[in-house]
Amino acid sequence: MAVGGIELGPGYATEAAKAVLADGFDRLRLGEIVSFTWEGNTASRRVMEKLGMTHDPSDDFDHPKLPTGHRLRPHVLYRLQKTGPGT
Repeated sequence: MAVGGIELGPGYATEAAKAVLADGFDRLRLGEIVSFTWEGNTASRRVMEKLGMTHDPSDDFDHPKLPTGHRLRPHVLYRLQKTGPGT
């Protein structure tokens, strides 16, 4: 589906990520979950934001396996803290 010239997916990534977050917080009892992607991957960033993850630019990093100057080297990191009972 396209909205305003932008192609939108069916939401599978968001639904899958919701299940992973629930498992991480509920079964594994993690207090925080982090996710990262290349800074230009707007689709992945949008999924992270839909999930309520927050981005702090001070957490961003250059991927250590990519050479300096490589366009995919800059990465952004998002975080989500567990909320609710037991936090």
